[in-house]
Amino acid sequence: MEIWAKRFTKMALIYLALGVVMGMVIGSQPEWSQRLRFVHIHLNLLGFMTMFIAGVAYHVLPRFNARPVPWPDGVKYHFLLHNTGLLGMATTHLAGGLWSGGLLHVAFVMFAVMTGAGLLIMAYNLYSVMIPVKEGTEVKEITGGMKVGDVLDQFPASLQIFIDAGFHSLSNPVARKAFASVVTIQKACEKHEVELGGFLKQLNSALFSKSGRPGQSGKPPAQASDGKEEAPVGVAMGKGKPCTRDTMVGSLIKIHPETKTVFEKHYGEGCFSCPGQVYETVEQTAHMHNIDPELILKEINAMIGK
Repeated sequence: MEIWAKRFTKMALIYLALGVVMGMVIGSQPEWSQRLRFVHIHLNLLGFMTMFIAGVAYHVLPRFNARPVPWPDGVKYHFLLHNTGLLGMATTHLAGGLWSGGLLHVAFVMFAVMTGAGLLIMAYNLYSVMIPVKEGTEVKEITGGMKVGDVLDQFPASLQIFIDAGFHSLSNPVARKAFASVVTIQKACEKHEVELGGFLKQLNSALFSKSGRPGQSGKPPAQASDGKEEAPVGVAMGKGKPCTRDTMVGSLIKIHPETKTVFEKHYGEGCFSCPGQVYETVEQTAHMHNIDPELILKEINAMIGK
């Protein structure tokens, strides 16, 4: 589970405990209910319920939709704004900021706006994950101004091209996550002393076929009976057969349980707590973790061969 999703979940449980304690206080001291009711409701609603939903949604939705959140740093900003705003509202309300004037009321409104801003970030990130990628938004050419991370996200097969060209730091998942998300291809070429024009030509030539669609290697996409492109369908793992991109992870682990260590090595031990792994393909899981499927397949088939 990612660090910020885990922090959302932990804070939600802390707010739950605070809400329970405050509810007990209100029950034993009814005369305090008018002042504490607002804080009690918001600790439970914005503290426990909303933050628990956020933690689970940030962890689950990108995996089940095979799309990362468009603004990863926004998850951190949401956490900070949400907690600061909620605690600030609770404190200033107890001090009379809701009905009094002056700076105290201004502070209450400011904290309320901060909480709202955090929720808007959450709405943007999670709603974007649920929207399918439109055909018209597909990248047709890689340019030097594009960030390395954006290219790797949309074209996972480009990872090996980068590594072969001299970007060896990208073979490290930790370095790849920190480096690729902020550096453009042009700056990366300058840092690694790679000629930009030649590399872009090589990259575009490898990624785009004559049909203008990435990753098809000149082969036309499968067509459904209505003429639309079919989505790839997962296939069960067969005994004595090699693993492919379309092999479902659940059936692979069932026949070759030893290959589980490959997924744990690249994805972490928490991968198998996700119910989606049963029906996801090897390629889908690799894309969700921003790893080249060929790297995973190579290690899996090597282990099966033993």
